[in-house]
Amino acid sequence: MSAGPQGEAVVADVEHQVLDMRLVPAALGCWVATIVAVTMGWVAGSVVAVGAVVVAIGLWVVLLWAMAHRRERWRVVAVTGLATMLLGAGFAAAGAWQEHHVQSHPLRESFGRSVNVFAVVTDDAKPMRAGGFGGERRWIVRAGLREFGHGREWTQAGGSIVVLAQGSEWAELSPGQLVRFRAEVSEPSRADLTVATLRATDAPKRIGEPPWWQRLAASVRSDLVEASAAALPPTAAGLLPALVVGDTVALSEEVRDAFEVAGLQHLCVVSGANFTIVLTALLALTRLLTAGPRISAAAAAGVVVLFVVIARPDPSVLRAAAMGSVTVLALLTGRRKQALPALCAAVIGLLAVAPELAVSAGFALSVIATAGLILLAPSWADWLRARGWWRAPAEIVAVSAAAFVVTLPLMVALSGRVSLVAIVANALVAPVVGLITVIGAVGAVVACGWGGGAVWVLWCARPPMWWLLGVADRAAAVPGAAVTVPGGAAGGAVAAVVVVAVVAALRWSHTRRFLAVAALGVSIVLLPVRFLQPGWPPPGWVLAMCDVGQGDGLALSVAPGAAVVIDVGPDPRPMRACLDRLRIAHIPLLVLTHPHADHINGLAGALRGRTVDAIATAPGELRPAIARTCAVANRTHEVTSVPAPTPTAPGEPQPAAAAHQRQRAPTAGGPTRPRTGTDQVVCPSGAPGERPAKGDSRPTDHTGSQRESHGHSDDSGGVERVAQLAGAAGIPLMELHAGHEMTFGTVGLRVLAPSREEPTSLAADEANDRSLVMRARTPAGTILFTGDIEAEAQDRIVRGGDVRADILKVPHHGSRTTTAEFLRAVGPRLALVSAGSGNTFGHPHPTVITALAALGTTVARTDVDGDVVIVGTASELRTVTSRRRAPPARHRPAPRWRGHGFRVNRGRWRVSRLSVGVRRIAW
Repeated sequence: MSAGPQGEAVVADVEHQVLDMRLVPAALGCWVATIVAVTMGWVAGSVVAVGAVVVAIGLWVVLLWAMAHRRERWRVVAVTGLATMLLGAGFAAAGAWQEHHVQSHPLRESFGRSVNVFAVVTDDAKPMRAGGFGGERRWIVRAGLREFGHGREWTQAGGSIVVLAQGSEWAELSPGQLVRFRAEVSEPSRADLTVATLRATDAPKRIGEPPWWQRLAASVRSDLVEASAAALPPTAAGLLPALVVGDTVALSEEVRDAFEVAGLQHLCVVSGANFTIVLTALLALTRLLTAGPRISAAAAAGVVVLFVVIARPDPSVLRAAAMGSVTVLALLTGRRKQALPALCAAVIGLLAVAPELAVSAGFALSVIATAGLILLAPSWADWLRARGWWRAPAEIVAVSAAAFVVTLPLMVALSGRVSLVAIVANALVAPVVGLITVIGAVGAVVACGWGGGAVWVLWCARPPMWWLLGVADRAAAVPGAAVTVPGGAAGGAVAAVVVVAVVAALRWSHTRRFLAVAALGVSIVLLPVRFLQPGWPPPGWVLAMCDVGQGDGLALSVAPGAAVVIDVGPDPRPMRACLDRLRIAHIPLLVLTHPHADHINGLAGALRGRTVDAIATAPGELRPAIARTCAVANRTHEVTSVPAPTPTAPGEPQPAAAAHQRQRAPTAGGPTRPRTGTDQVVCPSGAPGERPAKGDSRPTDHTGSQRESHGHSDDSGGVERVAQLAGAAGIPLMELHAGHEMTFGTVGLRVLAPSREEPTSLAADEANDRSLVMRARTPAGTILFTGDIEAEAQDRIVRGGDVRADILKVPHHGSRTTTAEFLRAVGPRLALVSAGSGNTFGHPHPTVITALAALGTTVARTDVDGDVVIVGTASELRTVTSRRRAPPARHRPAPRWRGHGFRVNRGRWRVSRLSVGVRRIAW
């Protein structure tokens, strides 16, 4: 559609609009000077300050000359440069002074020692992602130092500190709370005016109460969380407080991961968008009530102050308030000439109040995104409107595209990942984000005085929340939604060059047509392969080893659409994608071999969209978390007591699980269990306090905590996450040990290790040898699953009986802890190694590969082959891989093959055949 004269006039008017950029050099100069002083030290900051003063003197001479000779252009340049140099000198000097104060702080003399500390919490505790379900939940708490010392020697000193702590007591602290605790002092990890990093060694002791306004903010946030939980489904209830006030306490890891992949993670923190939406709604209301400009301005200022208090008045929220106010100014006035100076003034003011923002990635993203909305979005929207787009979709797409384009280089530098669906996802959710924010803000206000009314208000957010979560979920599930690219400064610089080149090239119609044709051709070729994936999974597949990165994730097929899953990798996304590609809808048994993150952190991805009958672990791993989960459930939820599937020991009757049925089936002879509601916690049958007999594989006791006697505290984050996910889905938790046998159709499982004796220690560094070891009887032969067992456990298993198997899942990703004696005892024809591409651990180790080669064993590896699927029978095995293996390097000796094989290419999937007497696959 061609643009008419009116449209051309609109575009021309926008393009020729002159922007007032006089404050831009000053803002950039202050920013750069502060960065130099904070990151490079007070000496560098002092040098910058002196240099700026010298340049300012020279510019003063130029200004006098320009005024004397009436050179207007030179006068403007001299005035702008003079202001920039003077402001830069001031900010460099201020930054140098603060950095010198940090470097000479008396607390730094205590590096490596333990001290008692008095500090005031300045922000809510942020959880660190758990490293395994045997570790404790860790928290990052920012605080302001007041006093420190040991014994009778105390020193009063201020400064910003970061506390790394364990225990639920830290999560319950509110900003403004004065606390006392003991901690080990260490050097801060970042140069951001932080005095020290403290590793707390005990629980905090509260002193007094927080200020009244902090208590008010905590009350509002708490009321909003409770009203959301009563009005919305669990997933939406955890997301709504994050969208409105940045409260991520109840936000699930699954939603967090989906938002990151879809490029929507900015919605889960307090940003300028929150203030923009609230202020726009307020000003629209005042206009509807015919209020004057003074009343409107006063109301807007009051709302901004109230919002800052509720969302916590830390530097990031102050930054969001400033950026949001500037955006409102640009949108409501339509005058970018006013918005750009306002943005620059906001940057200068924020850096003056909080110099540490200069090195904050959030601050940089906010400033850049706001600048994109001011400089690019209006002209892009007008360009689209001139070509026939309606106003609303044109503005939505222009805003999403502008924010993505200007922040892309920094996102690449920070994360090394690009979301290819970010523009589309943001454009799709833009119409509902404002509605959700307004409903949430009204609900928060109503909840302060009438909880029931707030529930009704927040109930109105169900439809838009459903849309938002649906878009995020489907966008994250798109194959290739996020791609990994080189990060760091070099990656960011390359991304910036590419962005500038593409944006500049798109100004010419011929370039746009060429890129459109190229994109269409690539889509025609790649989309059918990425989405349809013909021939995957291959018919009759027996075992799949998923490419989950540096970790383990395997699926043992027991019926069409059903599989026993053994470990779930370190990340929910690749595990979910792998099981989706395998078309797994039902998991009769999900086994977590041992408590390390690379085996259990992807649990949410395995559970997503699938029915699971039971989750199994080794003895003792889950008991403390289950006890806490059901203790909380007894106080706050309806508890459903259900029997769990129970494996049998040798000699006992062994019913088979009807895993092929679509309804939930017993895992190994247990009764069919009804599906429970998402708000119920499933606890085992039995009287409170009853402990299963040693070796009993019923669900573990939910009241006794065996781990507490081992020196573990009562807050183990990873294990509690497993218990929470299982409880929310109504999945029983059970324990397996040597001697248990289970049958799933034609597949039989026998547990070889560990023993039924509960370990005396559950230390994380001993978890590998506590791995569940199982041998499966399948149509493709026997398969030995080994978890991460090391030399000692391998020796025990070899001495315990016959461990021969046709297929071996190599222990511990092929590390050097796998012994040649163990490999000879197993004697596998095919070895599977699950390791991440380019991992820093050197997995698999060359000595293990050499030992397998000496046995004539074929090796399949996820780091070079991608997903690996085993098909065929014991007499005729085949592997199907999702990645074409690169030819061997010339400096490596070629392997000596014992037989001949053949390779059949089917699209992107490669099939290799192994017959009876051939021990290696010809790749």
